Amino acid sequence: MYYLSAVALIAILVFIHEFGHFIVAKFCGVHVPVFSFGFGRRLVGINIRGTDYRISALPFGGYVRMAGADPFGYGDEDDDELDDPSQAFLRRPVWQRLAIMAAGPAFNLALPVVVFAVLYMAGEPSPAAQVGLVYRDTPAHEAGVLTGDLVTEVEGQPVENWREFSDKVRDHTEGPLTITLERAGAPLSISLEPEAPGDSVYALGLDLMRPDATVGVDDPSSPAGRAGLQTGDRIEVVNGEAIDDFVGLEVALRSATDTLSLTVSGEEGEREVTLSQDPGWSARTADDPLGPGDRWGISSRWLFVGKVSESLPGSGGGLLAGCTPQEALPPSPASLAGIEPGDRFYAIDGQAVYAWSDVLRLVKDSMQGEGERATAKAVTVELIRAGELVRLDLEPKVIEDTDERGQYHFRPILGVTRDGGSTMGPVVRTYYGPLAATQRATEETVFIAGFILEQLGKVVTREVAVEKTFGGPIEMMRQGAQAAQRGIFEWARLMGLLSISRGIINLLPVPVLDGGQILFYAVEGLRGRPLSAAIRERAQQVGVLFLVLLMMMVVVFDIHRWVAG
Repeated sequence: MYYLSAVALIAILVFIHEFGHFIVAKFCGVHVPVFSFGFGRRLVGINIRGTDYRISALPFGGYVRMAGADPFGYGDEDDDELDDPSQAFLRRPVWQRLAIMAAGPAFNLALPVVVFAVLYMAGEPSPAAQVGLVYRDTPAHEAGVLTGDLVTEVEGQPVENWREFSDKVRDHTEGPLTITLERAGAPLSISLEPEAPGDSVYALGLDLMRPDATVGVDDPSSPAGRAGLQTGDRIEVVNGEAIDDFVGLEVALRSATDTLSLTVSGEEGEREVTLSQDPGWSARTADDPLGPGDRWGISSRWLFVGKVSESLPGSGGGLLAGCTPQEALPPSPASLAGIEPGDRFYAIDGQAVYAWSDVLRLVKDSMQGEGERATAKAVTVELIRAGELVRLDLEPKVIEDTDERGQYHFRPILGVTRDGGSTMGPVVRTYYGPLAATQRATEETVFIAGFILEQLGKVVTREVAVEKTFGGPIEMMRQGAQAAQRGIFEWARLMGLLSISRGIINLLPVPVLDGGQILFYAVEGLRGRPLSAAIRERAQQVGVLFLVLLMMMVVVFDIHRWVAG
């Protein structure tokens, strides 16, 4: 069912594009013999004023057939079928042909404005302004902000969601920042000292992301270990209170007494577990406690090693990245040093680890130099394994990698991945009026279009990885199915994003694409006569070859992503 939703998404995008060509062609007086929803054999349809509005067998979009639109002709190919020869596409003025060809991409670019505006008016699902993580040694941590605190006001102005919270923090450019929190149902005012004017929420040490409700247990002699809890168990209920994520677990543990009654799900299925506090046991923590779970031996899985790579990854800078034979790649520092899945990071070079971001930061600090010549100094990693402290000396290796935007950079790695999943926490709906919704939808569409253009420019200058930038039909189906699984709002938002991408790609000056045809007609308008049929035919052949090669390339990328999970 979810993949059928993905098919519908793609069909709508193509249909909207073709409808743009159709409606402008009709407005300009061009005869349109066929407007088809879908491709292939005609199933049903109706003929109205010479246009066959049909539904065809393959519902993957649609097409418009305009009279006299042979790209190698001169507009007189359909004269015998037309009452008025001027209804042929190529016989219309250049400006009308330009408008008709530009209408398809224009409709694709306009669709997101409509879709986003409707979403905002219907109530946009947004992350609530609840604190998910508080990073150590930051203004928020020093001011006493806790995970689970709900931000209700910034400088006396109400806050409805995390985005509004972020905007108001960024807009504050002078002096201390006062925020009002709700903790345990009671209001609390806290003053923060930003390190620089206009600091972001993240710079203050706050994040909306949080670990899921699965836990890590690093000591079998802890109350959690003795009760049978294992790393990977998910806490569903604490003392009768349902738990959605690790923040909810921490909030429940802060008010817990000397006994915990838990409902836990794991490899053994759902079970009831009772924990009793042991005054004679203490957790191995650094300078400060990790959290309210310390006295029970419960930690976030984010501090635990999920997987240890046997070898270093292939270069992030080429089409064959990750395709190098495993035996040809050098072993990873973590596998050489003996780090094991399930180990909990305790410290790196004597600096305590409180979150996975500390691991990333401290390993990054080992880098010496820049670019291809960069190296990394050796570090001492302290781990908790089965309740015992293990010290390992290892030398991170610098690799070329790509960030979430596909941009190349060099960074040192150990060869481990974090355990556990993540979530954004509670969601609230934010409603907008028609004008505000349209304005925000337009701003978001312009922002996304600008980002896509920027990425295309970086592909040309080889600043980003091609395989991380382009996706083909398989990737569209995969993302469409995932979005449908998350709900109608995510599905509609993805449709808007893909529509922007389709509109921009179709405007590229590549023969066969709308942008290539627009270029031909623009040249014709400047010259006063069309390019010769030979030049147009050769350009079309080059365009077809380019598109075939591009499609083959993105399908390879799609398959590689699918196989790699």
